[in-house]
Amino acid sequence: MGELEPWIDENFIRSVWYGMGEQVNVKMIRDKFSGVRSNAGYCFVDFQSAEAAQKALGLNGQMIPNSTRPFKLNWASGGGLADRSRDDRGPEYSIFVGDLGPEVNEYVLVSLFQPKYPSCKSAKIMSDPITGMSRGYGFVRFSSQDEQQRALQEMQGVYAGNRPMRISTATPKNKSGGPGFGNMGGGAGAGMQGGPVGMYGMGAPPMGAYYGAPQPMNQFTDPNNTTVFVGGLSGYVTEDELRSFFQGFGEITYVKIPPGKGCGFVQFVQRHAAEMAINQMQGYPIGNSRVRLSWGRSQNNSGPAGTPYRPAPPPPVYPNMQMGGGMPPQAHGYGGPYQQMKVRSNSKTFMLENLTNCSNCRSSCMEARKW
Repeated sequence: MGELEPWIDENFIRSVWYGMGEQVNVKMIRDKFSGVRSNAGYCFVDFQSAEAAQKALGLNGQMIPNSTRPFKLNWASGGGLADRSRDDRGPEYSIFVGDLGPEVNEYVLVSLFQPKYPSCKSAKIMSDPITGMSRGYGFVRFSSQDEQQRALQEMQGVYAGNRPMRISTATPKNKSGGPGFGNMGGGAGAGMQGGPVGMYGMGAPPMGAYYGAPQPMNQFTDPNNTTVFVGGLSGYVTEDELRSFFQGFGEITYVKIPPGKGCGFVQFVQRHAAEMAINQMQGYPIGNSRVRLSWGRSQNNSGPAGTPYRPAPPPPVYPNMQMGGGMPPQAHGYGGPYQQMKVRSNSKTFMLENLTNCSNCRSSCMEARKW
């Protein structure tokens, strides 16, 4: 249950469902950066049966009682009764839906697809975790692969609200990673043809919104590397969701989240797209944590994941990519993966800049310095 107002707590959620005749268990996710009294914008609701949970999904888009926001409901991707019921529901097949207007919510999407495709049971619209506003794209899920494939062809350009939808395939949750899997069938995401102009309309955060100055640059990465390492990733985030946060920067080759590692990898087609993602998404809140970004291991680079950032030649500048305001630079003690370290050797102190916090790559970074 997502996009909650900051004041909402477990008791309020329980009272909402109790008023509808449902007894539920609630796990509220807290925002560790705002204090224990503030939620992170979402929670998990455990119903007494899979049927009750399925019925609850029908409330998507309706207003939450005594709240100013609508229900944003989806099957949970980790823990709880919803997960146990996944086995009964069988596999799911998703499509990516872009160019959505702000008036389109998940209820509207399901209502648009379900009459024609009965296996369509749920939809997810990605929203900005700060404002709660739609990011302009989302996913529609089907239990029938045939209907998913039909929807890819038949719903392309169909109006949802005031705009025609742009549709492409989404990465299956159960597909193992590797270069080339889960191609988005349109590259840089719906509505991204011709380069990342209008990125904010597609849902990528405004340039400079979640970090202070651009990240420091150094020379220890293959210039052809296009793989971004995403650290500090919540276990609840799926590959579909991770892709949705990055596809506004450019065409993605693949997305992979190794099970139980707390990290993921996003590989772009173009180097400058990966560079923009590293700079612009540093410290961005995904799930219930803020991610740490650095270069991952490329196919041409035998170095470890988390290699420090090295820029390629300057990328093209698009007129709509204006540097925006946003959060101030991170406070001392949290600065993404780059910090300064003092190392004392032979009574001399060296300042190693741009050293990642990742313990797996720290030794190799220091060795590369040859200090």
